[in-house]
Amino acid sequence: MNNSEFITGKVPITKEEVRAISLSKLDLAKAEVFLDVGAGTGSVCVEAGITYPNLEVLAIERDEGAIDLINQNIEKFNLKNTKLIEGYAPLKVEDLTSDSNVSRHFKTSETIDSIFLGGTGGNLEEIILWSKNLLKSGGKLVANFIIVDTFNNALKLLREHGFKEIDVSVLNVSKLEKLGRGEYFKPLNPIYIISCEKGE
Repeated sequence: MNNSEFITGKVPITKEEVRAISLSKLDLAKAEVFLDVGAGTGSVCVEAGITYPNLEVLAIERDEGAIDLINQNIEKFNLKNTKLIEGYAPLKVEDLTSDSNVSRHFKTSETIDSIFLGGTGGNLEEIILWSKNLLKSGGKLVANFIIVDTFNNALKLLREHGFKEIDVSVLNVSKLEKLGRGEYFKPLNPIYIISCEKGE
């Protein structure tokens, strides 16, 4: 999907090229439940919900501006399979049981097929451990980073906590733009993409 298809604001959006690679690595074709943590504008969870109509999509976001954008995008595409959970990950399972909006899959561990980490809000290790608890054995975890230090820390933590099939890519995208009478490729921030699986 093009970025222009989404309702956007001041909240950063996962760019379409990054989104395409990340969604591919999440391997959602056979998944039943997908969780988007730090969903931002909702571009990842919304595209997943559109592409896989039988997939149950859950999105967690704490920022009020982002929450509004996610709701607008869910409404724009009339997504019935995508639910927004307003909160600060990692969420305690017992805090979710009274919320009628929350999937039953959050009430036990090892029930999520794939998790995307778009933002961790300074809780990186806690969220990685929480994700490991939620993921089924062999479940996919994909994380995007723009800050090198955070990427390095995440890679170290994933290795320490037993994730396997760890794959790392750096995506450098440049967009053709006008410059005076000519054109040039304007580079975007490089994105570090980690994909891995929960071990046994």
